Amino acid sequence: MPPLYIIGTGPGDIVHLTDAARQALAESTTIIGYDSYLEQLGPVIAGKTTVATGMMREIERCREAIVRARAGEAVALVSGGDAGIYGMAGLVLELLENEAESGLPQPDVRVIPGISAIQAAASVLGAPLMHDFAVISLSDLLTPWDLIMTRLTAAARADFVIVIFNPRSTKRVTQIEEARRIILASRPAETPAGIVRNACRPDERSTVTTLGALLEHRIDMSTIVVIGNSSSFVDSHGRMVTPRGYAGKYGAATNTEPESVTPGSLGGRKSRGPHAARAAADHSPCRSSAGRSLISLPAQAEACRSAGMEASRMQTEHDTPPTPRPGAVMFCGTASDVGKSVVTAGFCRLLVRRGISTAPFKSQNMSLNSAVTPDGGEIGRAQAVQAQACRIDPHTDMNPVLLKPNSDTGSQVIVQGRPVGSMNVAQYDAYKPQAFARVAESFERLKNGYDFIAIEGAGSIAEINLKHNDIANLRVAAMARCPVILVADIDRGGVFAQIVGTIDLLEPHEKAMIRGIIINRFRGDAAILRPGLDFITERTGIPVIGVLPWLADLNLPAEDSMALSRPSCPAGGAPDPNTIRIGIVRLPRISNFTDFDAFSCEPDCTLTYLESPQQMAGLDVLILPGSKTTIPDLRYLEERGFSEAIKDFTGRIVGICGGYQMLGQRVSDPDGVESDVREMAGLGLLPVETELLPEKTTHQAAARLDGAGQTLAPGCEEELTGYEIHMGITTPVGPGRPFARISRRGAAQVAVQDGAVSPDARIFGTYLHGVFDNAPFREAYLNRIRGGKGLPVRHVAHEPDRGDPFDRLADHLERHLDIPLLLAMCGLER
Repeated sequence: MPPLYIIGTGPGDIVHLTDAARQALAESTTIIGYDSYLEQLGPVIAGKTTVATGMMREIERCREAIVRARAGEAVALVSGGDAGIYGMAGLVLELLENEAESGLPQPDVRVIPGISAIQAAASVLGAPLMHDFAVISLSDLLTPWDLIMTRLTAAARADFVIVIFNPRSTKRVTQIEEARRIILASRPAETPAGIVRNACRPDERSTVTTLGALLEHRIDMSTIVVIGNSSSFVDSHGRMVTPRGYAGKYGAATNTEPESVTPGSLGGRKSRGPHAARAAADHSPCRSSAGRSLISLPAQAEACRSAGMEASRMQTEHDTPPTPRPGAVMFCGTASDVGKSVVTAGFCRLLVRRGISTAPFKSQNMSLNSAVTPDGGEIGRAQAVQAQACRIDPHTDMNPVLLKPNSDTGSQVIVQGRPVGSMNVAQYDAYKPQAFARVAESFERLKNGYDFIAIEGAGSIAEINLKHNDIANLRVAAMARCPVILVADIDRGGVFAQIVGTIDLLEPHEKAMIRGIIINRFRGDAAILRPGLDFITERTGIPVIGVLPWLADLNLPAEDSMALSRPSCPAGGAPDPNTIRIGIVRLPRISNFTDFDAFSCEPDCTLTYLESPQQMAGLDVLILPGSKTTIPDLRYLEERGFSEAIKDFTGRIVGICGGYQMLGQRVSDPDGVESDVREMAGLGLLPVETELLPEKTTHQAAARLDGAGQTLAPGCEEELTGYEIHMGITTPVGPGRPFARISRRGAAQVAVQDGAVSPDARIFGTYLHGVFDNAPFREAYLNRIRGGKGLPVRHVAHEPDRGDPFDRLADHLERHLDIPLLLAMCGLER
């Protein structure tokens, strides 16, 4: 009996027909198949007997082929693509198995492989199937829809690349929408996605887009959809790529870095070209020309390195870690205020000292401590500090989204340095896709401008109520395709529970992104931690890179107001005659409290954050700090009894920004910028009044003390530097006694009066944040107080230089972390 050939004819065009298929067709006398397929094979099967049927008649075609084969004909049953993938081979074998006991002769079935539509679509898109993938048909004619949903859910959670067949027809229009919703539950919206219609045929069309934008494009029965996994990316030529992991396994280097995906379509195949490769000549960050013992697990660390880093993880069967590319690392935390900012800054300096141009990045920062960039944009203070560690100027791309809380449920939203409005939680959640698009833009620009990006996460990576809409932690690491280092704070207590609990709350593909652990702020003999460190690695499969001892007197700015919850110097009681006691009112919406960090450098100063007026007793200096909402915080002073206590206070009083506004005669808010209150009386201690305005003033600034300012700090004639961030204008009532005259805002030369001084030089206010960071002013101001108390004066300029704090921090990391292991994780071992 002649063979019954079951032939895969490829994606459509006969140029993709294999030689084996051509030979089998040549040996066959009868060709059976779907009419469209036979039309495509016309030149190859000319002169043959053909049996063509239409759609939905697959069983009929198979039975006809079996009958003719049994009758002795040389039959070829053709399938599109590969006959064994959604083709005729399985159906023929099922029919023959059902007839096995009938006594009928069994044809000699020979399956001839072909190029499947999966392979064809993948070749059009680039190389999206280089790692494990799942193929799922959305047609529920033969498979129950609930089973299809189960398979989609499993594939999405297991981080498979997903190939979708039969995504939509004229009668089935909602399945692809439901499939997208299921996959979005496990993957970020910016996951690369490809759509190919009529792959490898003359009318082929393709689009590279994202999972979020998938439904904006034409999808029908002639379409195959490919959804990337957590490591898939789009390269600089618009091609979709899923790394196999060779670079991580063998240390392979690459001279080209792929582009990361931004939301929206990246164009069809006919016009496909480099996407999102912004030259950024007008918006690129300034670049600078400047540029060990592991106490816990040395043996395990060495084992990880010798195994090419593959042994640094214990993965479940379906975990596919995103392949890290040289160029970025992300430091995430088990909670807020665990030291991520400081560790990131130290790593920045460590790389810069190795000659690697580095920039910091934090996609979303919620902080009332902000800084101003040279071009007048506003970013989180921590990223400005990290830019210092990198020896470069700060730029708005380093913190593209800044949230400044202005109520219990809302924040001012600042995007790429500029306010876009105030939003409550629901409004901001709806805005997040737009915000993340800007995050991706900023990251691309930084990536194109620097050799390496040190990324800082936000809060905890295991906030299960926030992960679905995350734009600050692991979603960013997936976008950057970088390894994640988890930082935990042992000073909080329960560090092993912090680490293990955090990792256990992650999904498998999220766990696979965590490559190392750093334990921070340890006090004591680290040898006692060995059993716990061994347990962590055994339980999680993730190596501990090292344990960082507490580093005192570093004096880097705190990230957020949680730092104010740490124990401070006691207030109240009998004053100590040998110290200058400084109290700062802890306003509900305190902002930029880093203005006062410089006082910690003064050995005879004690600093206290005040929560009640009773704590004011014995203070030498009372400070009203900046406020995000001046009128509500002014009302707080009145309600808590601070207002009268401040008016009765006989020591020196300082108001910075919002605190300066409060010291005036009144604050008006005609446009309702802050609240429903249109006007409120101030404390009346300075002859000025303030009108709040919708537009924010943000500048880096330089100034010199005016005549009245000189009485506060005698002999301080140096230029003062700082920055302005305020939403109002303050004008004198009467002649006025300005504190300083601003001579420069950014690069512009100006002549602007700033602040006010009381007639007795006891009280002053200014809009100049960072004024006390100027050592000559701080020295002169405090020496005036010291003289009045009979304390010895200090001369900062004559004191020994304590050295660059970032170099101290980098040295600290070098001593206590396994730096070769960390660099290897980052792809920087060479």
